[in-house]
Amino acid sequence: MYQPLVSIVIPVYNGSNFVKEAIDSALNQTYKNIEVIVVNDGSRDEGATEQIALSYGDKIKYMYKENGGVSTALNMGIANMSGEYFSWLSHDDVYKPEKIEKEIEALNEYGLKDVLVYCDVEQIDKNSRCITPAKKNKHLKLGINKHYDVLNIMLGHGTYSGCAFLVPKKAFDLSGGFDEKLRYSQDTLMWAKIFLNKFDVLYTSFTGVSSRVHEGQLTQRGREIFIKDSNTMSEYLIPKIVEDKDHASEILYSCAYHNAIIGNKQVVKKCLDASKKDKLISAGRRFKIKCAEAYGNIRPTIRRIYYRVVRGMKTN
Repeated sequence: MYQPLVSIVIPVYNGSNFVKEAIDSALNQTYKNIEVIVVNDGSRDEGATEQIALSYGDKIKYMYKENGGVSTALNMGIANMSGEYFSWLSHDDVYKPEKIEKEIEALNEYGLKDVLVYCDVEQIDKNSRCITPAKKNKHLKLGINKHYDVLNIMLGHGTYSGCAFLVPKKAFDLSGGFDEKLRYSQDTLMWAKIFLNKFDVLYTSFTGVSSRVHEGQLTQRGREIFIKDSNTMSEYLIPKIVEDKDHASEILYSCAYHNAIIGNKQVVKKCLDASKKDKLISAGRRFKIKCAEAYGNIRPTIRRIYYRVVRGMKTN
């Protein structure tokens, strides 16, 4: 039975409202060969976050750094981890007690080490009540999913939940760390670099993470940064996609179509321009992308109405 050390890294900034619940869920894992690393990214809450972290004593590794964004905190955690595997836990999310154990069991069942393991995610509100039960990922198949397929799915349907992954440390050694210039899309680029380095994903369908949805996440400023990050990320990704002659056509189309839906016209243009030389995106698919762009123009309004009416949450 393979039982490697797993490092659970919790980056936190001004997280005194939720971080205790996150740390408790990490320490209460049924899989015991773990270390919990809390990285305080320069919180400005009069020491409230630090006080909570310090109250755990030597049960956790605690580090403080000047504020630089979640990527810098994650990279500090990775640089100081002792485990063979990395597991990210956002300070406002919660692990189910068996999250790590079931992912390690999956590695043992398939006899694998150099793969990412992925589980299902439910959504909870600010009071930890379940608002969206986890569903089996309709795009992933149970068992091994090839790296080019999971990259195509991510670029075509939106990023995976970073907290649902169990990642071999080797993946960071080969792919580098999280891009510290990005504020919202650092996870998408990180997974893309790992998939481009041919790490497959082992999907095992169980609910391992409770992801919290709260008003602090829903800001127009956040959308602006996300769009900017996506443009920056595409400068690296699109040339890499085009290099893969076997899968470039499908992945480039998925990337263009998804960005059309979310209203990111600059990335759509980059994808279409990159496809011209080898005619990677057909005329029919170009028409579908144009239709998706029309929807992308009204999508922000639809989302605001949804969160206000259905979820009772205001965006600003």
